[in-house]
Amino acid sequence: MNRPAKLARMDWPLLINALLLCGVGLLNVYSGTRVHGAPGTTLFVKQLVWISLGLAAFFAAYFLSDGFIEEVSAGFFLAILALLVVVLVVGKIRGGAQRWISLGAFNFQPSEFAKIAVTLALARYFSGKYRYGGIGLMETFPAIGMVLLPFFLVALQPDLGTAGVLLFILAGMMAVACVKGRVLALFAGLGAAAVPGLWFFMKEYQRQRVLTFLDPERDPLGAGYHVIQSKIAVGSGGVLGKGYLQGTQGALRFLPEQHTDFAFAVFSEEWGFLGTLLLLSLFLLLVYRLFFLTVRSQDRFASFACGGIAVYFLTHIIINLAMVCGLFPVVGIPLPFVSYGGSSMLTNMLALGVVANLSRSRFTFQGAGGKEPGIGS
Repeated sequence: MNRPAKLARMDWPLLINALLLCGVGLLNVYSGTRVHGAPGTTLFVKQLVWISLGLAAFFAAYFLSDGFIEEVSAGFFLAILALLVVVLVVGKIRGGAQRWISLGAFNFQPSEFAKIAVTLALARYFSGKYRYGGIGLMETFPAIGMVLLPFFLVALQPDLGTAGVLLFILAGMMAVACVKGRVLALFAGLGAAAVPGLWFFMKEYQRQRVLTFLDPERDPLGAGYHVIQSKIAVGSGGVLGKGYLQGTQGALRFLPEQHTDFAFAVFSEEWGFLGTLLLLSLFLLLVYRLFFLTVRSQDRFASFACGGIAVYFLTHIIINLAMVCGLFPVVGIPLPFVSYGGSSMLTNMLALGVVANLSRSRFTFQGAGGKEPGIGS
């Protein structure tokens, strides 16, 4: 299939939705990074560059030949594992965490790309194990081991937020891949029982985040400051908001990390409830489209991969919004397309490029090679 034919089968609603969210993010980065009364163009320009590179990654993934993504999924997973080891040895340390590999003027986080690598590796594994009646307990153990490898490497950085996302992706893909209900219930129970034990593996600052989540007022000028200021920003927006560039929490630097983790708080203060409702609608349409493509796919690998990427986006959206509103501990999970960040932007656009590629070829696989229909059949 040549490029014009591939473009004719592009899932434009998916790309347009992402670009609209990128536009919201650009406006938000400009507002959130300005000093009161002065423009914030530096990070605005950088984010524009990252969006451009993200579009390049999107189309690079989209124009790959049919079946190529499935073929290289195992190699991609191993390459990311190697990078996760490299970052622990020579990675750049920032804020007490060793998560970045420096490439001149740019830094990137291998842990972000690990989310896609894990999703594709699980999709390939589960597509080979799928059978009517559901996947059994013993067949889930290799998948769990596959996720635990990057989980521990990411947790050692330390980055429990991203490590936790990998577990959510695993849980979501188990459901998408039709793992038996009693197996899912068993793992849910074991996971709930293991949560208290995590306390003993946390570093002191991570424990403080949990305690702050339970009672932000216990240290209002220290560990609880982020959450308190974020809730003030969200609440002060009212119904219509204060107006673009009129917010005070971000401009006066009362709100820390206003362009990354707490970008949603800046947006809520300026655009209010109605603007927030529109933003949430865009996210809802994005997740809906991803699950729609999951159901429509006629190939198991494509179906499971699209479902895993849908879970990936849904997890980021829910955790970030809950974190900003004080309903979840601060774990450093960015809001897709809205929070500033190069690695996050590249990962998000690459993930959508993979979905667009797989959805483009969904009818090509129907009935070909003796493959059985996917979960949407």
